[in-house]
Amino acid sequence: MKRKKIWKYILMLLTLSFVLLWYFSERKIQMIYGDLTEKVAPDKFLLDAHPVLIQNISVLSEDGKRFIPHQSVLIKEGIIASIDSIIDASPDAKIIDGTHKFLIPGLIDSHVHLLKSPNDLLLYIANGVTEIREMMGDEVHLQWRQEIGQGKRIGPDMYIASPRIASFGRVEGWFMNWTQGFESVSNEEEAKRLIEKTVDKGYDGIKIYTQLNTDGYTSLNELAPKSDLDVIGHIPYDVDYEGFLRSNQEEVAHLEELMKPILWDNGGFDAIKNQADADSFLSKVDKKTKELAPRLAEKDVVVTTTLWLMESFVQQKFNIDQILSEVELAYVNPGLSEWDKNIPGLGWLPAVNRYRILDVETFTPSELERIKIFWAAYAEACRITLRNLNDKGVKILAGTDANVPCAVPGFSLHDELLSLNKAGMSPTEVLLSVTKVPGEWLGKNTGILKKGAKANLVLLEKNPLKDIANTRSINSVMVNGRFYEKSVLNDMLNAVKNSNEASRTVDIAEYTK
Repeated sequence: MKRKKIWKYILMLLTLSFVLLWYFSERKIQMIYGDLTEKVAPDKFLLDAHPVLIQNISVLSEDGKRFIPHQSVLIKEGIIASIDSIIDASPDAKIIDGTHKFLIPGLIDSHVHLLKSPNDLLLYIANGVTEIREMMGDEVHLQWRQEIGQGKRIGPDMYIASPRIASFGRVEGWFMNWTQGFESVSNEEEAKRLIEKTVDKGYDGIKIYTQLNTDGYTSLNELAPKSDLDVIGHIPYDVDYEGFLRSNQEEVAHLEELMKPILWDNGGFDAIKNQADADSFLSKVDKKTKELAPRLAEKDVVVTTTLWLMESFVQQKFNIDQILSEVELAYVNPGLSEWDKNIPGLGWLPAVNRYRILDVETFTPSELERIKIFWAAYAEACRITLRNLNDKGVKILAGTDANVPCAVPGFSLHDELLSLNKAGMSPTEVLLSVTKVPGEWLGKNTGILKKGAKANLVLLEKNPLKDIANTRSINSVMVNGRFYEKSVLNDMLNAVKNSNEASRTVDIAEYTK
């Protein structure tokens, strides 16, 4: 009897220990993904929707190549009702003077990660980003999208891909799902179940990830289009160029996906030991992507960029303090930026940054120089890939990988546009990559200024076709029938900053502007 009591107490203690461990683990996951950061009330900036008449403004042409001056634009119920040189104002319309200003479609960031950070939705609107593609979907994102559609929350329009899909064993798959939201698929039967679940939940597409095996990749590509799900994301390690080109995958989530197989085939990091190796690698990338580009264009595969992030790797490895000072760190969810030093992942600050060089003092000068050469070549390979794709008419979508360090939600899209321009795209091509081209791919009658299109709009003080950096000169933003003047946009930014400060546990004064 006494022994039974002892075992009973041991069992109770073990159960309690498991429950506590589970609770604190869940809290830790919530914290690092930003869910415990103080949240701005979802309806704080929900202004009344009403007709708007913008007068005497320069309007971006439908082909995106020029501005048409002295136009009036009437918006009713969130739709462009008319664009003409003269429009009589209706009595209930809010009149906006567009003199010396430039009207463009709302910007579209085609690769973001909201994680558990709803305040980011305000950062997008304040930066003129009226539509996003969430590329690592979660059920909470579906909820936020529904609330935005119901007028209960302010935020951009949202395309939401499924959680990342890879191939894991049963135990590893459970752990990766719990900690990082992964879905695991290894064969046709598992693919069928996942497709059904993805459709039922309301996701728009399935996100292929690098560790997906060939059977899982083939099955998902066959089944997803039958359920009207887009196949988007990475090119898996196990899939070669020909396998990818035979598939139904219609989007590549990063420029790097198209050059990485060349790197893998030549030994990865070991492929580049010096500058001569780097030059040889870049020559191979140039040759191969020139061959690939016409085939991608023929299949109408679109490619998302995330170029600025690739270019940031060298700086994050060797000068993390400088890049943290250059980006708008105060607006980054502190749960993400502070992370946890015991958990590898998306941390931003030097102690947790995923791209930093650990224990730099243990490397020799020649080893450090080799690392610099490698990552400089990595970025240049992405720029070469971009130029070759663009030259052959492959459709380019500007995307940032926002919330991956150090891409700040909303702000980072303007950084991306500058990188695309410096890499060789004209301001017109860059602007199209963030408006009309993704708008057409999304099929939502957005990203263009014409009668009947959705009135997601940005008023700029300066002409972005003369200098793409002028996308930052935001005067006001219209989204979902609501017109936000600059003062309100600034209030949004301040609200997010104040919420972050209230939740911050690490002082970032040395990095803030």
